[in-house]
Amino acid sequence: MKIRDVRITPVSVPVEAPLRYSTGSDPAIHRLIVEVETDQGLVGLGECNAGAAREARLQESIPAILGADPFHTERLRRQIGSPAEAKLFGNVNHTFAAIEFACLDIQGQLIGRPVHDLLGGRVREHIPLAAYLFYRYPNTRGQGAIQDAEGMVNFAQRVVREYGFATLKFKAGVLPPEEELEAILALRKAFPAHRLRVDPNAAWSVGTALRLARKLRDCDLEYLEDPTWGLRGMGRVSARCPWLPLASNMAVATPEDIPPMLRFDAVDVVLIDPHFYGGLFQTRHVGAALEILNVDAALHSQGELGVSMAAQLHLAASLPALTHAADAHYHHLTDDIIDGGKLKYVTGGMQVPTSPGLGVKLDRDKLKQYHELARKLQTAAQTSMVGDPGAAEHLPILPKW
Repeated sequence: MKIRDVRITPVSVPVEAPLRYSTGSDPAIHRLIVEVETDQGLVGLGECNAGAAREARLQESIPAILGADPFHTERLRRQIGSPAEAKLFGNVNHTFAAIEFACLDIQGQLIGRPVHDLLGGRVREHIPLAAYLFYRYPNTRGQGAIQDAEGMVNFAQRVVREYGFATLKFKAGVLPPEEELEAILALRKAFPAHRLRVDPNAAWSVGTALRLARKLRDCDLEYLEDPTWGLRGMGRVSARCPWLPLASNMAVATPEDIPPMLRFDAVDVVLIDPHFYGGLFQTRHVGAALEILNVDAALHSQGELGVSMAAQLHLAASLPALTHAADAHYHHLTDDIIDGGKLKYVTGGMQVPTSPGLGVKLDRDKLKQYHELARKLQTAAQTSMVGDPGAAEHLPILPKW
C-alpha cells in the first residue's frame, strides 16, 4: 500500500464568543485538515494548527509523502520532521503530527483496530476533561462576554451543570492580576470540591508570580501553569513556593526542553501535546520518560477540532501515568467538521473511540463551509498569537505585569 494523494484544507470554526489569552484573542478555532489517501482507496485524517507557514510546510512535504508506505511513519518523520529540522526551522512538529495522525488512521482502518491499540492499547475507557474558563469578548450578536469574577463563576456553573466537569482551568493573564485573583478566589468559593488550575500564559513577572502565589496559598490549586516566562523564571518561582505545583507547556514546549527542566527543577507537571511534540508516538515516548522521572503528565490543548480531539483521546487512553484531567477548548466550539457533529461529553469527559482508526470521518458540507470562513478569518489581524485586536495595546508583550 502506497500514499497516492494528500489534501490540505484550512478551516475556521467559530467559538461561542471570542476567547481572550495573555497574547491575544480569537473568534474561532483555526486548523488545517489533512487527508492522506492510499492507492487502495483508504483515507486517513490529520489535523494541526493553522497558519500560512504551516500550510506551506505541509505542501513542501508532499513529495516525501507521495509513494510512501503509511506504516513507515518513523521514516517519514526523519524525512519531514527530524529533530534537527524541527529545532532549526520550526513548524515541523505540527505538520508532521497531522501526517502521522492520518497514517495511523489508515493503519487502524486497514487492520480493523482503533489507534490506541497501535500505541500499546488503552488503559482507560473514559478521559476526564477540564472546564476551560476564559475571559471573553461579546460575539457578533453582543452575547457571551465574560469580563469579571461574577461572569466567570456564572459561566463555570453553567458548563459544570451541562457537562459534569470535576476540574476547572482558569485562563489568566488577561486582566490586572488583582482582578484575576478575585475571580480565582470566587471560583474556589463556588466550587470547594473541584480541582482548580490557573494558567496566566507567562503574563506575570517572577515578582508578580511570587506575590500572587503567596496570596493563593490557601486556595488549594491543582497547579499553576506557566506563571512566568522561561525555565529559569519557573525555577525561581518553584524554589520560593515549594507548596505549589508548577506546570508548563510554554517553558517546556518540546521533548528537548525536558533535560534543562530537570536541571532547573522548574516544573512538576508537563502538559504534553502530540502537535507540539511531533506526533502520537513521540508524545507517547515522552509520557513514558516522564513516568520514569516521576514528573506528572497532563494533556495540553491548543484548540482542537474533531480529528485532533479524537487523536488526543487515543493518546490519553494509552498513557498509564496521566493523572490530571485533559485540557480541551472543545466545549467552546459552536460546531465541528466531523460527520455527526461534535463529539459527545459523558460525565465530565469523553469516551475513547473504539472504531477502526481515529474513529471519525469528515462532513464534506461542514468542511466546505468552514473553509470559506477560514479564508476570511485567517489573517494576521484575527489570530491570537499576534496580539489582541480588541485591546488598546495590540502587541503581545510578555510579561504584562
